[in-house]
Amino acid sequence: MRAAVLWEPGQSFEIQTIEITDPLPGQVAVDLHNCGVCASDLSLTTAFGQPTPVVLGHEGAGVVSAVGDGVTTVKPGDHVVVVWVPPCGYCARCRAGDDYLCSNRRSSADKRQGKGAPWASPLSLNGTSIHQGMNTSTFAERTVIPEAAVAKIDDDVPFPVAAMMGCAIPTGVGAAIRSAQVQPGDDVAVIGCGAVGLSAVMGAKIAGAARIVAIDPLATRQSLALEIGATEAISPEDLGDLVDLDIVIDAVGAPTTVQTAWKSVRRGGTVTVVGAGRPNQVVEINAYELFHDDKKLTGSFHGGMSMHRDLPLLVGLWRSGRMPVEKLIDSTTGLHDINEVVSAQQSGEALRTILEP
Repeated sequence: MRAAVLWEPGQSFEIQTIEITDPLPGQVAVDLHNCGVCASDLSLTTAFGQPTPVVLGHEGAGVVSAVGDGVTTVKPGDHVVVVWVPPCGYCARCRAGDDYLCSNRRSSADKRQGKGAPWASPLSLNGTSIHQGMNTSTFAERTVIPEAAVAKIDDDVPFPVAAMMGCAIPTGVGAAIRSAQVQPGDDVAVIGCGAVGLSAVMGAKIAGAARIVAIDPLATRQSLALEIGATEAISPEDLGDLVDLDIVIDAVGAPTTVQTAWKSVRRGGTVTVVGAGRPNQVVEINAYELFHDDKKLTGSFHGGMSMHRDLPLLVGLWRSGRMPVEKLIDSTTGLHDINEVVSAQQSGEALRTILEP
């Protein structure tokens, strides 16, 4: 099959024909129809310890083409979204409904922590094993993953929309409605209007926020934020003027943005960080202020969303028109254009271009 292989950190992707194994017991093969290029994919090898060679990608949707022994929840022909946080189903967090925090959650970057891969990669080329990035590898024509790593989705959902529901949409919308728990009438700001931040804007609107301030340096993204639900859009240099907000959702995750968000919320307010900070970055918060002002600083991994529980919710919001996912998609193109897509997204020229493997 064809796949976009990254041989060294920071280099360009190479489109190559590689080998992929058939699904083992408990595994599922998915023929990928569409996949998104997320910023997290692009920093895995340079910031988070993902070894190479690797096929990256975790935001994808397609059709089940084969299943291994023992698979019961999906069958060939089913439309599915790839779940990059597959739950074990039996730990305390999974049983509590927080399966995105699964105690047995592993990643292919665990080598940085001295752990092995959760399972053998199904990918190789001429006898050389190729790592399965995020344990999903959606920058390819096919992927083989555990049964828990797919969630069925209705056939009428277009594959580009379904792919967005693999990461950007649940992460951003969930950051607002699950992690930050935006309430009707709240004053909310969202820092960073990439695909996740704009999804958080939509989530805040869905939750009934009265004021939604979108912060981004790009005028095009400010305009799109206003189109999908923001009541105001400003540049980062004006962020310091915001005070007494109920909630700030930080979709950047840098120490400076977290600290500025902290200063912008009222006493008793909440800062929710959904942007992926770097392992070596530290955020300093005044201990007395933390106590005295009773503010809350929370993380938001995967938007606090369980894909197996919440995917029908997302589909319903999209189908009703309350969550216009299509507005976040610039265009679709073939896998062969992945390096151009990466360049356009990193420069801010494109928001989300969907690949067709």
